[in-house]
Amino acid sequence: MLTRPPSHGFTLIEMLIGLAVLSILLALAAPSFSVWMQNTQIRTAADAMLNGLQLARTEAIRRNKAVQFVLGNQSEWTVSVVSPPQQVQYRPMEEGSASAVIQTSPGASLVVTFDAMGGRTTNNPVSSAMDSIDITSNQTMAGVRPLRIVITPSGSLRMCDPATDLKVGDPRRCTQ
Repeated sequence: MLTRPPSHGFTLIEMLIGLAVLSILLALAAPSFSVWMQNTQIRTAADAMLNGLQLARTEAIRRNKAVQFVLGNQSEWTVSVVSPPQQVQYRPMEEGSASAVIQTSPGASLVVTFDAMGGRTTNNPVSSAMDSIDITSNQTMAGVRPLRIVITPSGSLRMCDPATDLKVGDPRRCTQ
């Protein structure tokens, strides 16, 4: 009587079924992955700008001088001492996110100046100081959450979610 040795592999049919199941799972996960990537890029750009603003405020207090945060293209920013002019730090937009869309309030304002006490002060040259920075994505898809950085007159900084569907009292909500 001939006996067949035990098989230690997969048959072609089993491999095809496994690949079919895997491809179905990947097709179902792809939209969620795209939304997750957009939200991550928005968060990265917002974190980069918040870090720059915190650096400008900290340097103003540490040096006992006015320090400016200047927003450039997309998530690019520069922190520099006002007088005498001295650059403290520069971050290119590649370190933030290329797909982030930045909007400031008031609209044309790209500069915020912190005084020696860490509060927001008049810009040099005189222009309106930023009150907030909105970060969104250049791709419109359901589930993408924008972020906002709020700069108060006292100089405190806060990142929040401008969505109105959050409950009152939620710490992520911009307005309480």
